[in-house]
Amino acid sequence: MVGLGLMGASLAMAIREARPDADLVGVDTDPRTLAKARDRSLVNEASRELAAVRGAEVVFVAVPLNVMKDVFADLEPNAGEAIVTDLASTKVAVMEWAAEARLELVGGHPMCGKEESGIDAAEPGLYKGAAWVLTRGEPKVEEVVNAVGAIPVVMEPDRHDRLVAGVSHVAFMLSVGYVLALAEAREWPQMGRLAGGGYRDMSRLAAGDPDLYAAIARTNRGNVAASLDAVIASLTRLRRHLDADDPRLVELFEEARTVRERWKRERDAGRG
Repeated sequence: MVGLGLMGASLAMAIREARPDADLVGVDTDPRTLAKARDRSLVNEASRELAAVRGAEVVFVAVPLNVMKDVFADLEPNAGEAIVTDLASTKVAVMEWAAEARLELVGGHPMCGKEESGIDAAEPGLYKGAAWVLTRGEPKVEEVVNAVGAIPVVMEPDRHDRLVAGVSHVAFMLSVGYVLALAEAREWPQMGRLAGGGYRDMSRLAAGDPDLYAAIARTNRGNVAASLDAVIASLTRLRRHLDADDPRLVELFEEARTVRERWKRERDAGRG
């Protein structure tokens, strides 16, 4: 396991629960994180050196996007015959970086996470029921994905980036835009005292790691922009109906509710 933050440590916990006898090696640059991983028995060996992964069957790279390219370059001499996969939120750029480093990467992206980051936020159930995108089928990786309760989904990198821009990346942008718009209002101090569930739900994603999302935006810029344009067009449509006091506004509300309820039913059925 290269990287023992939220995603890497959660994966180590989940593997440890599913396969207590698994031999897990953890690599991280932060000595405090390594100490916590040892103290909590998340890994059998904890090291700052990538050489520690030599001899591994599968290497999961769970480092931030903004350092992944450099990690790939340093990992290549140490990976040996191991299958290397990653947990990054974008795939086209990551696959290009791997190719430059001459790594035969199985691109991966588990569709789950939390606003908190770091090993202290890790939890073993993080992956349960989540779709886990892989850029190609690989039995050993899929075996681990299934073991931690996730659902392997094989998908081309460019299609992944296009779809995830809509259901994940632009959602963060909207949350940020909403929070900033209200924060700039003259009456925000009074408004904030009234804020409840609606504000909490809409602002949740804006509490995410700024560096992570900046890297996502940089590596998936075109797709995020296209999804943002689509949302802006939809908001403009709502605004036209609102300005015109058009009674058909409720039809858009009903359509959105129907779409959301159908998605929830299908998702729940798929997890059943």
